[in-house]
Amino acid sequence: MAVFRPPPPPRPSPRWRLILWGLFVLLAFLGMGYRLYRLQILESPRYRVLGERNRLRSIPLEAPRGLLLDRQGRPLVRNDPVFRVEVVPGDLPADPAQREAIYRILGRWLGLPVEGGGASAGGEGASGIRERVEAARREAPFRPLVLKEPVDREVAFRLLEEGERLPGVQVAPVLRRQYPTGPLTAHVVGFIGRIPAEEASRYQAAGYDPAVDLVGRAGLEYALEEWLRGAKGVRYVEEDARGRTIRVLGEIPPRPGARITLTLDLDLQAAARGALAAQLETLNRIAGREVTRRGVALVMRPTTGEILAMVSLPEYDNNLFVSPDLPQAYPRLLEDPFRPLLNHAVASQFAPGSAFKPLVAAAALQEGVITPRTQLFDPGEIIVPNRYYPNDPGLAQRFFCWLRTGHGWQNVVDALANSCNVFFYKVAGGYDVPGEPAFEGLGIGRLVPYMKAFGLGRPTGVELPGEAAGQVPDPEWKRRALGETWSTGDTYNLGIGQGYLLVTPLQLLNAISAIANGGILYRPTLVREIADADGQGLRPFQPEVLGRLPVAPEHLAVVREGMVAAVERGTAVRARIPGLRVAGKTGTAEFCDELAFRMGLCRGRRLPSHAWFVAFAPAEAPEVTVLVFIWNGGEGSQSAAPVARQILEAYFRR
Repeated sequence: MAVFRPPPPPRPSPRWRLILWGLFVLLAFLGMGYRLYRLQILESPRYRVLGERNRLRSIPLEAPRGLLLDRQGRPLVRNDPVFRVEVVPGDLPADPAQREAIYRILGRWLGLPVEGGGASAGGEGASGIRERVEAARREAPFRPLVLKEPVDREVAFRLLEEGERLPGVQVAPVLRRQYPTGPLTAHVVGFIGRIPAEEASRYQAAGYDPAVDLVGRAGLEYALEEWLRGAKGVRYVEEDARGRTIRVLGEIPPRPGARITLTLDLDLQAAARGALAAQLETLNRIAGREVTRRGVALVMRPTTGEILAMVSLPEYDNNLFVSPDLPQAYPRLLEDPFRPLLNHAVASQFAPGSAFKPLVAAAALQEGVITPRTQLFDPGEIIVPNRYYPNDPGLAQRFFCWLRTGHGWQNVVDALANSCNVFFYKVAGGYDVPGEPAFEGLGIGRLVPYMKAFGLGRPTGVELPGEAAGQVPDPEWKRRALGETWSTGDTYNLGIGQGYLLVTPLQLLNAISAIANGGILYRPTLVREIADADGQGLRPFQPEVLGRLPVAPEHLAVVREGMVAAVERGTAVRARIPGLRVAGKTGTAEFCDELAFRMGLCRGRRLPSHAWFVAFAPAEAPEVTVLVFIWNGGEGSQSAAPVARQILEAYFRR
């Protein structure tokens, strides 16, 4: 029986399949052609630049940091050649196993941990090599990452020999900052260090590389950074695929930093430091325990403002900040209660005590409150009745002279010579007690402008960071700071350099220098001359006048006479030098700060005291002014004056 089957469907023509296949191939070739057109024509400049970048590299050349010299040309800093090991993460092998092998070789030779959390031989911190390099590989693969500096010469040469096996690892000769005078000038010179992370953007905007560059972090290294840094150079090299240099194409040499001559005299600095340190040791030996390690010695030319010596104790060694031992030693410096990292000459504030009296005398003479012939009686103490309860003796305030029997009748020269407190109580705050002759003093309103004219209450402007402004109190300040009204007793205390008055040692020395030179207030300076690396002058020395005292020369002459009398027959006889006429003023300032309280020095109503002494010589034509301050040093006449005498002797026997 026949079966009906439908006819098969028509089969596509082979011709159409060929046509479709041809269209596909044509479109593919068109796409490839367009892509080649973009690569070879449209994007050719971009890829040419990328290719050149892979072949060419610009290597920054560090500029030698500028030098600091004392006034005799002796170096206070030095640039010593050392080796630095760097890694360029982008030049390391792409294979993780090969990179790991390089990390382990570097860790073994450099004494650094490969894994994070380890401790390095040099105390470099907890981050391992792998962690540091891989982080840099993600952020800036072609920026050199410093692994260690300095590196031993033997290790550096070994790494150079193994260069073929260690692609991406570089050994670079660099200059390492050294401080040959160390602790002697550390507070003035300062030190350099890495750029802090929180300041990286600011330094980067100024042309620094936060990954490798070192900058001034303290002292003149910080303050004169713009002069000392120099200008980097650049070397253009051609490299192969493994990052090896084929040839040098060109070079722009770096420009070294400036050559800066300071006003310091190293010999005088050493003499001042030795005299002050010996006195601190003597005070501790007499007490049978450590009662002080803090002191300041300053020497200045009163006619120019040049600082010849600046000593702050305790001291530190600034070489520590460029050595591998810093991580272990730095916490000890921070924990020292006497704060060795602080330059107490400019950054610490203290009550000046009687060393402030010459300023009060000058103001009183100028205002006509007293004349050279005015005599005031000192019975040893004065009693000021309470203004609200004048008949209640229990509420009256008693103000004592340091000599409880009193000095009797005193004129201004005698009062300066004997450091008579009662005389300056009356001169500063007046005296109006029933039954006794009334005397109108300066009052706080007239005293404050003179203190400011002498430069108190503001930084002197010396070229050092962290300078304190001091504190000049007045009624408005007391209302704002303490919520209390000003009293006559406050003026009395101010008149003898106590109470709320605070000065830095440099401020007080600068004020006394203005008295010594006839009334010119100079800006203290540590920089004598700035020249380029070849010695060509860039900025010669020029004294800078901050102002002139509003005190007539004849009144300043009376004050100088009183300071001469203090040395010849008064409280400062320990500063006398045969054959040299010295003018000086002692100061003893009671205090009770946090450190004194912790040391158990503040007991009852008897407080410890700072020792001060300020002087200039020769009195008739001053060449030099000197200040000595000793924290918890006791009487200025006993502790500070002998130190100043030794410093003056060292200066005049040169």
